[in-house]
Amino acid sequence: MRKQFRPIVVCALFVVLTGMSMSMVAQIPGVTPPDHIVIVIEENHSFSEIIGSSSAPYINSLAQQGALFTNSFAIEHPSEPNYLDLFSGSNQGITSDACPVGPFSGANLGSELIAAGKTFTGFSETLPAAGSTVCTSGAYARKHNPWVNFSNVPTSSNQPFTSFPTDLTTLPVVSIVVPNLNDDMHDGTIQQGDTWLQSHIDAYVQFAKTHNSLLIVTWDEDDSSMSNQIPTLFVGPMVKTGQFGEVINHFNVLRTVEDLYGLPHAGQSANVSPITDVWNTTVPDFTLSAAPASLAITQGTMGSSTITVNPINGFSGSVNLSVSGLPSGVTASFNPPSATSASTLTLTAAGNAATGTVTLTVSGTSGTLTRTTNITLTVNAPAVPDFSLSASPASLSIRRSTSGTSSITVNPTNGFSGSVSLSIAGLPAGVTASFNPSSTATTSTLTITASSTATRGTSTLTVTGVSGALTHTTTISLTIRRH
Repeated sequence: MRKQFRPIVVCALFVVLTGMSMSMVAQIPGVTPPDHIVIVIEENHSFSEIIGSSSAPYINSLAQQGALFTNSFAIEHPSEPNYLDLFSGSNQGITSDACPVGPFSGANLGSELIAAGKTFTGFSETLPAAGSTVCTSGAYARKHNPWVNFSNVPTSSNQPFTSFPTDLTTLPVVSIVVPNLNDDMHDGTIQQGDTWLQSHIDAYVQFAKTHNSLLIVTWDEDDSSMSNQIPTLFVGPMVKTGQFGEVINHFNVLRTVEDLYGLPHAGQSANVSPITDVWNTTVPDFTLSAAPASLAITQGTMGSSTITVNPINGFSGSVNLSVSGLPSGVTASFNPPSATSASTLTLTAAGNAATGTVTLTVSGTSGTLTRTTNITLTVNAPAVPDFSLSASPASLSIRRSTSGTSSITVNPTNGFSGSVSLSIAGLPAGVTASFNPSSTATTSTLTITASSTATRGTSTLTVTGVSGALTHTTTISLTIRRH
């Protein structure tokens, strides 16, 4: 939950998946379903606040042990909708931290597991009693407990953290663990929450190493400082160690858990890809990358990006490429349209193409495998040749019966090369001016002459330059002195 008087709010959420038969086939090729998965979701901290922070040594040690996602994003603000997004693939129409909400009856991770003959339990620290539906109790907050809002999740699945088993082999297929507000960095510090994680979760981390189990740590949202970019990491013996740059969010994490256990897809998880490149698999696979991943083109022109097929585990198939998200007036072509190594994507903007910035999704399909990468496309209107004027000096002081000069310069922009006709306004009585030349594409000398009877004082002169439909001005401060 966000608090108006606290710029940074954090809450932790854990999901533990256990007890899967070793004979079960995952929908993610080459990955044996983990015996246990723990998903840890912290609240309202950006990627840069946690990764590399001396206040979170345990979390950073976990990041060094597994896969760290450097482009992970929450779905929205504030907290409660993100919990619902992760649990059910939808915020269920909730856009605040309201309580109570529901009951909802849509598909969710808990109901999917139960329907598949598996078990689910959520454990909340300081929940006053099993099955409780209170909004708050001490440091417990229901808004951080999404499963309590669904009628298709039994009340027996809503347990206090004191019921979390010490014998980890007896965990349900899925467990969600929510520390209370004092232990989840919400009311306590980042360091306090980091210490709580180590005290209560490290036993599971050690257990996971020898029991085909997985830990996932993510955040529900950032603190509005990094466009909702949050840390997400996977740790376990089936996970590659390193940093992974694909763009993911809560829906991708939900989809990944569902696919690991062959479950249906709840809400928006049906419309996103599972995370597939972090697993120590032996199945041929591939990823896509775009270079450059950001293009800016002008109406009436084109640009290109190289789409590379990056093989994994000896993949050698042909990948059929497509792109979605094109703005009006922009077309795309691949050469070749099917690639084993790389293809050139050409984007062509018509003269009336919609301007602005959009995210394009490039998809590659080979058999049952579909992978994506994103390109940021900016379409700009053509740059119009133009100019500005400047005067040097921009201030003149002359005596009666004398003259002074200033150089008027035409400063071209966007390839302007026209001739500019010059004029001046604001001359005081008894003062005349001339330009040499009176029309120029570069510079002209402005000569100002004061007669013996010229009006003394300071005035602002306006020099105007005209070229076709373009008109621009600059000013000169003129002072006429007696002597």
